[in-house]
Amino acid sequence: MIKLGAQLFSLRKFIQSAEGIESTFQRIAEMGYENVQLSSAPNIGAKNFARISRDTGLPIVCTHSNPDKLVNNTETLIEEHIIMGCPVIGLGAIPGAPSGDMEQVRAYLEKLAPAVEKIEKAGLHFGYHNHAFEFTLPGDEGKCFYDTLIDNNPTWHFILDTYWIKKGGFKVEDYMRKIGAGRLDNVHFKDMADDENKSICSCGAGTLNFPAIYEVCRELGVKNVLVEQDNAIDREDPFGEMKNSFLHLRPIIC
Repeated sequence: MIKLGAQLFSLRKFIQSAEGIESTFQRIAEMGYENVQLSSAPNIGAKNFARISRDTGLPIVCTHSNPDKLVNNTETLIEEHIIMGCPVIGLGAIPGAPSGDMEQVRAYLEKLAPAVEKIEKAGLHFGYHNHAFEFTLPGDEGKCFYDTLIDNNPTWHFILDTYWIKKGGFKVEDYMRKIGAGRLDNVHFKDMADDENKSICSCGAGTLNFPAIYEVCRELGVKNVLVEQDNAIDREDPFGEMKNSFLHLRPIIC
């Protein structure tokens, strides 16, 4: 059964202290969410995260981890994830990629390869989260950068972001199938408003066809749908935005 969780980056201004992290976990649990992705929180210690996770009944299913720590302090990061019971060490973006600095990107990928190997040997997975810029950066043999990452790294998992796939000009379901079963445990459900800026909005308030996307999630054995709304913290009621997404998706993800 696919679980419906929350990406805590959506509520990042509320998770900047141990007290805020615990309160946010509790409020998310009270909404009915079943797990979380940990992102943009200070390091309060893996044992404290594990306790909060246990006390609120919200497993931590993946993270967005510090890029430097991922490649330079991999063993510590692995240990922390094992303590938290978190199976996926995620990377939000490759350093240099947002600005198009491919020299920096290539240098980072060289460092990342041995780190991913250590992660896999520890029984965990490395997961890469996409934005839209991966579709404009050059890859190998005329492919875009995202296709190259998928094709050249068969052991990587991917934390696919529905909004950014559509913003990049592609069909979400097509890229889910391209990544394929076994490498797509976590999918970000993020909606796109029907406005001039194609703004991010709560799920159900925009244009993405989540019932169709969810059917492909089922087809491919996705484990977790994670609601992410980058701009929720800029709204009058950030937790209300997350509640709106939950209420829209709960009848779909059941």
